[in-house]
Amino acid sequence: MIKSKKKSVFLLLFDIFTFIVWIWLVIGFFSKGAFDLPEYISTLYLLLLAFYVGDKEIRRHRKKYLSRSRRGEYFVYLWGLTLVCLVGFYVWGGNKLGYHIPRELPTVAGSVLILYILTEYLKEGKDSISV
Repeated sequence: MIKSKKKSVFLLLFDIFTFIVWIWLVIGFFSKGAFDLPEYISTLYLLLLAFYVGDKEIRRHRKKYLSRSRRGEYFVYLWGLTLVCLVGFYVWGGNKLGYHIPRELPTVAGSVLILYILTEYLKEGKDSISV
């Protein structure tokens, strides 16, 4: 389990890593593939995200975690809007100019959404059990 101070450092580092991965994917798109994100970077990102989500849900189940914010929504917005915007740009003419959707973007955006939906479902199930 992540301790409080370690959790703060982990979350800060994870936020920075999220920003780096996001920038890398956006630059990969606008550079027309010249700076594609290596697959192992997105895999590491998703593993760290899954670790954090899993740890949080285990602590919630053990009643050692009380949600104070909706951080996950921001990640869903970031990745979802990025995917929609880049796909929209690609579909409405970007493909003719040589742009392509980074192959890791749909995987990352979809995985973030799935993890978010899973945590919302687990929260809903926990709330309905305690009623």
